[in-house]
Amino acid sequence: MKIPNVFILWLISLIFTAICISGNVEGKIVVDGIEREYILHIPKNYEGTALTPLVMVFHGGGGTASQIQGHTKFDKLSDKENFMVVYPNAVDKNWNDGRIGDKLPMDRDDVKFISVLIDTLSALYKIDTKRVFSTGISNGAFFSIYLAYKLSTKILAIAPVCGSIPENLSKDFKTEYPVSLLLINGTKDPLVKYDGGAVGFKDDESGRGTSIAAEWTIKIWQKNNDCQQSTKIEEMNDEDGDDDCKATKYTTYRCKDNTEVVLIKITGGGHTWPGASQYLPKIIVGRVCNDFNATEVIWDFFKSRTNRE
Repeated sequence: MKIPNVFILWLISLIFTAICISGNVEGKIVVDGIEREYILHIPKNYEGTALTPLVMVFHGGGGTASQIQGHTKFDKLSDKENFMVVYPNAVDKNWNDGRIGDKLPMDRDDVKFISVLIDTLSALYKIDTKRVFSTGISNGAFFSIYLAYKLSTKILAIAPVCGSIPENLSKDFKTEYPVSLLLINGTKDPLVKYDGGAVGFKDDESGRGTSIAAEWTIKIWQKNNDCQQSTKIEEMNDEDGDDDCKATKYTTYRCKDNTEVVLIKITGGGHTWPGASQYLPKIIVGRVCNDFNATEVIWDFFKSRTNRE
């Protein structure tokens, strides 16, 4: 009798898990006949006894798992705060994130890949399945939103950076369970426009689809989570007076299941991860806001979320 490849991969991973308790693990699983890859960072204090939160970090279009791992630097925070981080790899460096466009991989079921990945990691490690979170930039931000839309039974909160709800999903956007949202968007983002429109440098709606305005995304999410209109507005500290950016935080409390809907509006911010490096010239992607560290702010948001009953 031939043993299925997926079982062999699982068995190898299980054996390796017993040997490697912390650090980075490069894993593979087969979903719909396609071998899918990911990098898992196991915190240095992980012992396999206590339930451990899981943060999924998704790269942008054209990126890779190792690239977003180095850019966001979640590993260091993972070791300090004791949570797992997984960096999945997309096929051909692009996620099927719910947008409709000629240049997008709409036929591949990446949601299924992530659902299987969560189940696989939960079987191999002591994952707290009630505290699974998702974040990412650009294509990874859109995908985080799409995962909340499709997998709200498995995801407690998301924190997209440089993303919004695709226009084609906006009219009927509704998650099965309320999901907390932290949206971080810049007003000078040249690819994912703060006020909505065609995604990308060209105004070609048929290519990479269209997104709605950041603030309209927040309104839809407030309705989705049955929020009462109780929003706190905070001006974030201007830690870097030379970055030509200013961040304002809008927090909507009193939502269903103790969820929150938060927008960090970065006036002057570009298509960038706050607090990280200027990975491309400003003339191409805009400015990096250095007034706060997005990785730290995102984890603070995630760890403050309460489990659903």
